[in-house]
Amino acid sequence: MRRPRALAEPGRPGLYHVCSRVVDRRVIFGDRERRVFMRMIKGGAAFAGVDLVSWCLMGNHFHVLVRVPVVYAEDLSDEEVLARMESIYTEPRMRHFRGIWERIGSIHGRKEFLAPFRARMGNLSDFVKTLKQRFTQWFNRHNNREGTLWEGRFHSVMLSHNEESDGQDLGVLARFVAGYIDLNPVRAKVVGDTVESDWSGFGAASRGDLEGLAGLRLLWGTKATRGLNDAAVLRMHGEMLAKARFIGRKGAAGHEVEEAVGGDSGLGVEMARGRGTSSGGEKPGSPGVCTEAEAGLLSRMGQRCDALTKGYSLGRRWVVEQGGP
Repeated sequence: MRRPRALAEPGRPGLYHVCSRVVDRRVIFGDRERRVFMRMIKGGAAFAGVDLVSWCLMGNHFHVLVRVPVVYAEDLSDEEVLARMESIYTEPRMRHFRGIWERIGSIHGRKEFLAPFRARMGNLSDFVKTLKQRFTQWFNRHNNREGTLWEGRFHSVMLSHNEESDGQDLGVLARFVAGYIDLNPVRAKVVGDTVESDWSGFGAASRGDLEGLAGLRLLWGTKATRGLNDAAVLRMHGEMLAKARFIGRKGAAGHEVEEAVGGDSGLGVEMARGRGTSSGGEKPGSPGVCTEAEAGLLSRMGQRCDALTKGYSLGRRWVVEQGGP
């Protein structure tokens, strides 16, 4: 029997934390593989019309925080659909598709031809499925290999179901998860600091990656980032991560705060206590600083994030029970 995916509503708009692991926990991702995988993630996101908020590629698994907006693919013109298709199909394949489309005489017939591609847009399940299939085909071809590459289906947790979110603020829960994702390479001792990672959203944004920078602005919201340049947005997120670099147990109100939000570095005690350490003199409730009520959610969030990587099935009600959206 296949294991049920955690809190999976992959056809519904919202904010999702997605994780998937290589079969047998085999380490396959080197720099070349990560470059190809990131190209496929960005191409797949452009095709599906989803927003990459944060990501991390480890040796044998990946995390991605993705926002699935409300998509009305039927409102896209045929040319817009074809342009999106170029993000995931090769040039020869696209010449084939365009040739068929151009030979169809009626407008209705052309729309019918593109209907299956429109149906895949704005769908998280298809986004991840296409990504994993494309990478498997590439990896097997370049390694003289056959068979499955991934350990079952992907795991996903819906963090927010705000279908009309315009990026005003994805919320503190989203920032907790993004922090957990960005800190994965540090937890694994692959790098000493988050900015050193080429394969995380924050690390990429620090080197001018456009998708990484756009993801940070979406994560923190237009209210917090309005009028700030890229360097200021990076500094704001970096300060949150810096507070997470600790080893400790007790958080506010007696809550157990997992080390590293489930590891040896993570969203930290100072953050959980609401004590800002930046020169700006942050107060509890400011961006990047937890209130006491949020500290309990923080500690449980680490357990849930680790459960994803370990393949556990999560309860459907946990977000609501822990005070989430």
